[in-house]
Amino acid sequence: MKKAALHNLGCKVNAYETEAMQEMLEQAGYEIVPFKEGADVYIINTCTVTNIADRKSRQMLHRARKLNPDAVVVAAGCYVQAQEGKEIDPCIDIVIGNNHKKDLPELLKQYEMEKSGHTE
Repeated sequence: MKKAALHNLGCKVNAYETEAMQEMLEQAGYEIVPFKEGADVYIINTCTVTNIADRKSRQMLHRARKLNPDAVVVAAGCYVQAQEGKEIDPCIDIVIGNNHKKDLPELLKQYEMEKSGHTE
């Protein structure tokens, strides 16, 4: 069973959406583990309300990569959506804007298939 860890930054809406993403992952067969544990997938639900929020978002994304260099690092939410059109941080594997959080399990599946060289 693959392990996933989630971390939320920001508002109550982000907290709710992080819980929803966790439920989707559990339904897709992922075991949810604490962020500091080794995981196969790290999802950081980011915020961009302030410069401090931007910095914390970047820090958590880099922390996830350091925890497991082979993990899939997913950046979701406001920070990455605001970065649209800019160069993506190389520590990020998947970017999910606010309107596509519901697609998380499918995006993970698609990423894994592309990474392994398989296509549908």
